[in-house]
Amino acid sequence: MTTPTLADQIRRLVHELYDAWSLHQPERIDAIFTADAIYEDVAGGQIVRGKEAIKQLLRAAMKSLVIGDDTAATEWVSEGIQTGPVGDLSASGNSFQLRGASILTFRDGKIAKVTDYYDMASFLRQLGDTN
Repeated sequence: MTTPTLADQIRRLVHELYDAWSLHQPERIDAIFTADAIYEDVAGGQIVRGKEAIKQLLRAAMKSLVIGDDTAATEWVSEGIQTGPVGDLSASGNSFQLRGASILTFRDGKIAKVTDYYDMASFLRQLGDTN
């Protein structure tokens, strides 16, 4: 049986999630995600499972936060330089700025799932993909 996650807990967990990545402290993920957590990147067609995989995935900064019952939604901006492959596109060295949104669900006072939404075509254009 799961217990509901209170709005204050949700607010704290979401802020801790984005703080962990903006401060480059992935070890903080262990305390805020469930062991079987899922992080889904809808546009990228990628699903990662478990805390270790999530630690390797997240690199974003939160711009807004909306809290519901055992759910939250955030808007974020991720910026960087492509140093590795993205799908079939080799590392370009190009910079990018990607705006997106995440839907988070909570269980027993921790994050159980994150689903990301963003414009992959815009992202790929910034990396130099002309297709």
